[in-house]
Formats: sequence, C-alpha cells, structure tokens
Amino acid sequence: MRTFYGVQAMRGVAALAVVCGHAVIARSDPATQNAAEAAHTILASGVDIFFVISGFIIATTAASQTDALNFAFRRAIRIYPMYWLVLLGAFVSSYWIAPGPGDRAALDLGHLFAWDYPNWYIPPAWSIAFEMHFYAVVAVILAIAPHRLFELLFVGLGVAVVAVVFKLPLGIYSHPLILEFGAGVFIAYLVRMKGTLPVLPYSTAISAALFAAGWYWIFVHGSSNPQLARVPTYGLGAALLIYTVVSAELHGTCFSRILQWFGSISYSLYISHYLLIKWIANFPELWQISPAGVIIASILLSIGLAAVLHLLVEVPTLNWGRKLSLMRRGGELPLTFAGVRDLQKP
Repeated sequence: MRTFYGVQAMRGVAALAVVCGHAVIARSDPATQNAAEAAHTILASGVDIFFVISGFIIATTAASQTDALNFAFRRAIRIYPMYWLVLLGAFVSSYWIAPGPGDRAALDLGHLFAWDYPNWYIPPAWSIAFEMHFYAVVAVILAIAPHRLFELLFVGLGVAVVAVVFKLPLGIYSHPLILEFGAGVFIAYLVRMKGTLPVLPYSTAISAALFAAGWYWIFVHGSSNPQLARVPTYGLGAALLIYTVVSAELHGTCFSRILQWFGSISYSLYISHYLLIKWIANFPELWQISPAGVIIASILLSIGLAAVLHLLVEVPTLNWGRKLSLMRRGGELPLTFAGVRDLQKP
C-alpha cells in the first residue's frame, strides 16, 4: 500500500518542534525566560501541524471504510496502550513531582481515556482529547452513513464554525482549534476528487510567513485570545504546508528518511517526552553542564526513550491490533482510500 512519506516526515518535524519547545521552557530562568517563551510560542505550532495531518489521514483512510467498530478499535489500539503506560508513570511519580500546575488532580475517567482537557498528569495530552473527539465524529458517520463521510464532515465543520463564532457551549467542538482538522479533511477531499494536487507558487514562503505572523500576533502583540489567533496563522500555515508536501509527493518528490523515522516514533515521542523533561528539570544537581547542554540532553534522551517505547510497546500493540482486526473481518485486508497506509498519530 502507498504511504505518504512526506506526511510521515512532517509528523516527525511536528513532534520535534513540540519536544524542543518544552525542553527550552523547562530550563528557562529570569535571564532567559523571555527568549524561552518566544521559542516555545513558535515551536508549539507543531500541534497545529498534527491536527491538520490528523484530519488528512483519518479522512483519507476512513473514506473507503464502512465498519465503524473496526475504525474505533484501531484508533483505541493506536492511542491507549502507550498513553496508559505513560499515564501510569506520571501517576506514580506525581507523589514526588507535579507534572501539572496546582494541586494533584484526581485520576478520573477524563484522564483515563484522554477525553478531557487540560490533562494534569500528561499536559501535552490535551491535544489527544481533541483527536478523540474528532475520531468519535468519524466513527458515528461511519456507523450511520459511511458513503457520505466527506459531506457529513463538512457539515460538522460548518457546525463547529457556528459554535466558535457564537460561542455555543459544545465543549471541544466549539473550540477554535477543532477547525484545523477540517483543513486536513479538505486536503484529503481534494486528493480524492482530483487524484493529485496542483502546485501552488510560493506556498512554502507563504506558509512560513503565516507561522511568523502567528508568532508575532500571539507573543509580540499579545493576543487576548491566542487559541483563536492560532487558527488563521498557525492553522492556515500548517494546512498550506501539508498541502504543499502532499502535492510535491504526488509529483514525485522524495523526503528525508531521517524525518520519516522521527515520524514513525512521533506518537511515542510526543506522549512521553514531557514527563522525562519534567524529571530532568526537577533534579538540576545531577546535571553538571550548562543550561544549553541540559536542553540538548533532554531532547536526545526524549528521542532515545521514544525509540525504545516505539519498538517495545507501540509496534507490538499495533501489530496485535492489526491481527485482531483481520481476524474479526474474516481475514480480509482493511480497506483504505487509494491504498494509503494508516500512519495516523494523535
């Protein structure tokens, strides 16, 4: 089956951006705090890239499926084993090191199933809650009208726009960042309809300019609503970036194997790095090196831990999930649009 290697590489870029942002902010002091916050503000845009990728991949792989239970099972196997392992580590260590602000939170169902945000035990997992709500919408559509996936997703996007504009109390579905999934869905729709994507002139430069504009609006200008400010800047920049990458690959461009490898471990890296960096920051006496050295060490150790978790936990559970899925479907290969392998990271 065909893989979008460029999208895989962008997952790696997005994960590295988030890790670097947390590593920098964890080692900031009064003298470097402003610079650290500036770096963290732009590097946090990795999450916006993830959301656009998720919309693209999930819409693409779900477009030829009709089995909602199989879809939900595959999403659960993708998310929960690794998440629960890191959550267990965070819960145990929270007796000594608080991963989140304020008092220790109760380990409720919202934490156990990554359904609510913010997530006190694994702060970066707030984005997993957005992913899970998006998966739930796709699963419902597959259950009731699988052949109208894109039409109903666009209807849902319209509802989300109304909810954002009029501030309707729809929880995550009225949060501005949910619109970024819609950008990925739209790119998947274009590929499905046309089979290719035309090359847009200066798209890379425009994407970079949008990310820069988002950084200026949020950090320098100080937006009163930074989450809303992310959508027309980081979100649109991420959408244009993924469009450019998919278009380039459909026209024969190859992408770095190193970045593809980072893409393969991106979920393990994203979900585990914060806890490790938090541990490192809480024992500064063990690190007899410069703050810059600690930042580099934190990033490298996060990558190493993610690589181990990917091999020992993520790959075996995904293989088990595929086998179980095939057994349930009577040995038939799961259907995916255009033979695109399911590369989804939350």
